[in-house]
Amino acid sequence: MKTIGQTIVLLACGFCAYAQQWEVGGIGGASFLNTVSVSTPTAGSATAGFSPGVVLGAFVGQRLNTHWSGELRYEFFDTNLKLSGDGSSASFSGLAHAIHYDLIYHTGRRDSRTQFFVAAGGGMKVFVGTGLQEAVQPLSQFGYFTQTHQVKAMASVGGGLTYKLTDKLSFRAEIRDFISAFPTNVIAAPPGVTYGKVLENIVPMVGICYLF
Repeated sequence: MKTIGQTIVLLACGFCAYAQQWEVGGIGGASFLNTVSVSTPTAGSATAGFSPGVVLGAFVGQRLNTHWSGELRYEFFDTNLKLSGDGSSASFSGLAHAIHYDLIYHTGRRDSRTQFFVAAGGGMKVFVGTGLQEAVQPLSQFGYFTQTHQVKAMASVGGGLTYKLTDKLSFRAEIRDFISAFPTNVIAAPPGVTYGKVLENIVPMVGICYLF
């Protein structure tokens, strides 16, 4: 009975320690995206992409050991679609959602007040055109804005730091690069027109996380 009791106590202590390795948090920042080239043999040169916008997100993470943790994240992007060419530009309301899982390496020990980290992972990004479609769109020789959505595989890389405010509460600052293929259904190319392939989304963010 004594051995069983000791085992139960050890398991209970282990479970409590395990349970305390979880954290949840909220995060927000700004979204900056590159443009891709629009290639056409007749209509001149242009670029397609997305305007800078606001990002809001949430995450839940688990500390796996002293230096490694895993994190499931969601981000909402408020960002408009954009075409530029022939000295003018056109825009269309849009947004995006990202869902991904990242592995995170922390340079400091778990009880360090300041910890730097690097992160890498992947998931998917959903691009959505939300504007009002019109029969005649400006710069339609370079592309068409569509009121549709498109899912693309996404890679996530970045890094940052966390700073302990209390035993349970931490401040986080980070920068991420979300990399995906360009969503050619949301900004559709006319016949004979081709777009660049890779879209990079640089996102500096700050947030608060709670350990439990």
